[in-house]
Amino acid sequence: MLKHHKILLFDFETTGLDARFEEIIEVGAVLLERVEEQYKVVNELSLLVQPHKRLPDKIVEITHITDEMLLREGVTQEEAFQRFFEMYHDENTLLVAYNILFDLSFMMEWIKKYHDRHYILKNDILDVMAIYKDRHLFPHRLEAAVKTYGILEPNTHRALDDIKATLEVLKKMAVEKDNVEKYVNVIGYNPKYRVTLQIPYVRYVAQRGGQLEIEKS
Repeated sequence: MLKHHKILLFDFETTGLDARFEEIIEVGAVLLERVEEQYKVVNELSLLVQPHKRLPDKIVEITHITDEMLLREGVTQEEAFQRFFEMYHDENTLLVAYNILFDLSFMMEWIKKYHDRHYILKNDILDVMAIYKDRHLFPHRLEAAVKTYGILEPNTHRALDDIKATLEVLKKMAVEKDNVEKYVNVIGYNPKYRVTLQIPYVRYVAQRGGQLEIEKS
């Protein structure tokens, strides 16, 4: 369904929504590599990550991650970044997530803090939510996509589970309609909300009437 040699699917659980002020508390990532015209899973990453503050009650309620779990099992922010960045590989890897602007904003804060504060993103990106918005009416959350496509992989708000669910949704979408490639570097957004991360080579398409409206093919 895609032409990239490597694909990195990733998901972050965080202490809140704003990457400038909040922190990652869990990383889930799956690296795919094209082998003889088929994508194979070549690496997985699942890490709890220690933040520098206590978790809000709402985050504990959503994720079932607790401060005690993070103290007992979590690694430092820098160690988590280094292990994730090893999977990131290079700028030729396609980056995939559900509602990718959220995860990319945290990824870029990590990169600028622990790698290069002048780093410029050059990777192609694929937002699985943008495909879902173009094909289906509201609601557009991952759990809606999981239900629509009958995915058995649970959407638990735990990072590795959610990214595996995202991968299964993407596979179903590719079978449903063979045009996934056209959504590379396309982001669907709700014009009521500010776009928090601008990427020069990405096309931002407004979602109106509960659905994304881009040219059909």
